[in-house]
Amino acid sequence: MRLLPLIIALILPLSAAAKEGEDFNAVIRTHRAEFTMSSETSAKMKVHTKITVMNRHGLSAAEFFVYNDEFRQLSGFSGSIQAGGKVIKKLKKSDISTYSATDGIASGATVSVYSPSAPYPFDVEYEYTVDYSKGMVSFPAFFPISDANVSLEESEYVITAPSGTRIQYNASEEPQIIKEAKVDKYIWTFNDHNGYVSEHMMPSILTLVPYVYACPVDFSYGGTKGSQETWSETGKWLYSLQEGNAEVPEELRAKIVTATEGLADKKSKIKAIYDFLRENTRYVSIQLGIGGFKPFPVETVYKTGFGDCKALSAYMQALLKVAGIDSEYYIISTSRAKLIKDYHSVGQMNHAMLCVPMEKDTLWVECTNPRYPLGYRHESAAGHQVLLVKEDGGEMVRIPDYPDSLSFRSESVDVILKADGGAECTGSRFLKLDNVESYLSFSSYKPKDQFDVIMSGNSLNPSDFKIVSVKDNFNGWLECDGEYVPEIKIDYSYKVTGYATRSGGRMFLQLNPFSKKLYADRKKRVNPMMTSSGTTYADTVNLILPDGYIPETIPASSTIESKFGTFRTEVKYTPAGEGRPAEIQAVQTMTFVPFKGEAEEYEQYRAFAKEVSNAYSARIVLISSQ
Repeated sequence: MRLLPLIIALILPLSAAAKEGEDFNAVIRTHRAEFTMSSETSAKMKVHTKITVMNRHGLSAAEFFVYNDEFRQLSGFSGSIQAGGKVIKKLKKSDISTYSATDGIASGATVSVYSPSAPYPFDVEYEYTVDYSKGMVSFPAFFPISDANVSLEESEYVITAPSGTRIQYNASEEPQIIKEAKVDKYIWTFNDHNGYVSEHMMPSILTLVPYVYACPVDFSYGGTKGSQETWSETGKWLYSLQEGNAEVPEELRAKIVTATEGLADKKSKIKAIYDFLRENTRYVSIQLGIGGFKPFPVETVYKTGFGDCKALSAYMQALLKVAGIDSEYYIISTSRAKLIKDYHSVGQMNHAMLCVPMEKDTLWVECTNPRYPLGYRHESAAGHQVLLVKEDGGEMVRIPDYPDSLSFRSESVDVILKADGGAECTGSRFLKLDNVESYLSFSSYKPKDQFDVIMSGNSLNPSDFKIVSVKDNFNGWLECDGEYVPEIKIDYSYKVTGYATRSGGRMFLQLNPFSKKLYADRKKRVNPMMTSSGTTYADTVNLILPDGYIPETIPASSTIESKFGTFRTEVKYTPAGEGRPAEIQAVQTMTFVPFKGEAEEYEQYRAFAKEVSNAYSARIVLISSQ
């Protein structure tokens, strides 16, 4: 699924580990990197870093990680671990572990890793060198702070290039530029930074920590030459890498002709070819083929049955061509919806996909994950800017996002309450759009895993759990309100003891024990708050009362309004009638909306979340009328 990663960081990618408070898990004492480009095809990176690890949460900030392939290799390494003012371990290259970075099928790419260990607090220090050859399309990204709750004392990044080398960059601060007789130096200095705290609904990490992205405008890479001066030039180079790879073997061509024979419309042909792709290939992460940018030839994918995102997308494109269907190959960042403005580096992208122009719209096709239904613009693609790779140059476009009204999840449970407090529950879970993504393989889960998914967050202790049915539209065309929208409906049943607590002639129970609570346990917010999309959750609980019981107390219907969304509770009691038991129906609907807010507004969110949680857990009291 991946192209060359955007961030081959000097330590590790950003971590979500964080704890509340102002204490630091680690302190970066110094972090200095010098990238010296001796020619357009060779360079050397020298790094010196020293980190104080305060506790186990800071260990990941002190781990050593270097990516190796045919373009870069770790050539030197030394270091030490210090505690109590003494060196307790000297590090050498033999202490590093090396693992394959591909999936065990293709060779060449590896990662070099070292994880320090010592009584806390301790210092770890690394000095290492990475040699670059065969060219470079991007310079190493610089993120001196790579984990939450980590502070920085001093850091420096120096890029040295032959005089006149055109460099483009995007950084949290402008560099000092020094032009000498034969070289140009770009120097970024970041000191005394308190890092960041990881919180939900937080803004882009690029707004919170120091960073540098940089690349040569004109480059030589793997025997090819290209330019990144504009997105058009970047796309033109990527297109050139596909030349000569799209020839379809006659045996494969015959299979596609047979698969699409008799299918009159374009959609049916695309569906048949997509099914062929899913049934005959599998995704494997491979960082080969000019540094992870050049797709494997169609014949190679056909013979081996596997490929990465580039290879499978190019393969699907060639198969569509056999059926007379034109398509566009494009690259995308799955982690960032908006690309960095005026920074035309292919290093921003980490994935390749395909799009097919249709009569009224464009079909966006994920070729690497057979679980994704055809046409669905999944969460890591919808709304993202992408680069179409064309012969006459790249074209920047945006994948359409879905309207928030289509993001929906509902839970409807019929509860037959027994006089002893036990209950029989029959439920139905319905999900649409991005809510479906973690359920795409639900039908193939083991019973224990299905149980865990359905009961996650549920405080009940069920028995006799059973999946009654699973219905979805994953294998056909997903047309809903003119959009390609996946849906799934799961019916289930179980029994539970202690659904209600008995005391004398009364029974006490929660209005909605199937609800999910809102996350708002932090007492103080550090980062601004933001969400870019909305969604709706709806719960319905139909409670059948035992004979002889009536409600003494039931929650009132209510509405909670806020800038974050709206929560409604509707409660209705229907007394017993001829041949019909008494029933309480509770319908609770939570609609989130996109919003932005400062950290100070978190108190408002906490108050809203508390009100919603209280409404979910409101109590019903039943009393015996006999």
